[in-house]
Amino acid sequence: MLKLMSAQDLSCFSASYTAARKGFFSRYKRLAPALVRSLHSHPHVLSGPQQEALGCDVLLLGQSETPQQLLVLISGTHGVEGFAGSAIQCDCLPLLEPVLTANPSLGVMIIHALNPWGFAWLRRYDHEGIDLNRNFVDFDAALPDNPDYERLHHRLLAGDTLSADSLHALWQGMEPAAFIEAVTRGQYRHSDGLFFGGSGPSWSRRLLEKTTRNAVFDSARRIAMIDLHTGLGPYGYGEVINDHPVHSAGYRWAEDWYGDNAQSTVLGDSVSSLKQGLLDYHWHRVMGERGCFVTLEFGTYAISRLLTSLINEQLLHNANQQHDGARDIEHAQVQALKQFFYPAETSWQQQVLFRGRQVISLALQGLMR
Repeated sequence: MLKLMSAQDLSCFSASYTAARKGFFSRYKRLAPALVRSLHSHPHVLSGPQQEALGCDVLLLGQSETPQQLLVLISGTHGVEGFAGSAIQCDCLPLLEPVLTANPSLGVMIIHALNPWGFAWLRRYDHEGIDLNRNFVDFDAALPDNPDYERLHHRLLAGDTLSADSLHALWQGMEPAAFIEAVTRGQYRHSDGLFFGGSGPSWSRRLLEKTTRNAVFDSARRIAMIDLHTGLGPYGYGEVINDHPVHSAGYRWAEDWYGDNAQSTVLGDSVSSLKQGLLDYHWHRVMGERGCFVTLEFGTYAISRLLTSLINEQLLHNANQQHDGARDIEHAQVQALKQFFYPAETSWQQQVLFRGRQVISLALQGLMR
């Protein structure tokens, strides 16, 4: 057999949030101290399944406090999806060291586990049931309406469990694509429902808004943002998703830096559809016309399995809330959710690391032109 990646490479993948955080700290401490500008650990208000402390860690690397080119990598926006994102961040740390040494005007910010509670407790949402990637709306204005979801909410979450076969019965009278778009677009009325965007800014949003008030974002002339996700698309393939409006500066930067890798949701090229309240929109405001935000989305399994896993996990969560609220991360529905977003196969992990290196390299090449 051919040797594709070493066991050392694949050791970036962890079995838990705590192990992932420990691995991240271990790898950053091996970097040349002169390249570490700062590390800020932001403690979460709650603890993990083993009563361990939770937090989001923000690491800034480079030779300058005010880099001219800035790459930002985020993991764990969707909690349980953080396993792959954390692995990519850990994998790239030693690879970034020679690049940062050779380029004094380059900076790299790594935001590890933006939603640490969801990562540790194996939920896609945060501790308040909020989907962080639907939370970036103006809560002082009228919230977006989703009448299609409104009609489906009670039908989706009736019963105890949902099988893949019975899922098909849920989109009675709707095209499958329209059904999926209605469910995943985001909604702001049902905290016990799917893709709930919240009733106010989440813990992670407030942290991100504080983080991006850093002077490093004022000084940078070019900014490349990559948010690392899993769960949509062909198994093991990492799609570069461009949510910038067509003809905007961000859209053109994404085309220029990532070429045909970048797929537009606006034009319908992407595995992802248009959604409300995305994290992207915050970054669009932060960077203005100085760069682009992309999502690197790794495929796992079929979308019918995605919806079945999410609905069954939500049913379990809602049932728990009616009793003592305790969450058992070893429960079959919770483990099914983890398996969906974090396949245990070595071949999937190899593809994730290779594609992660490839897309980060494209971002760096674009920044340094």
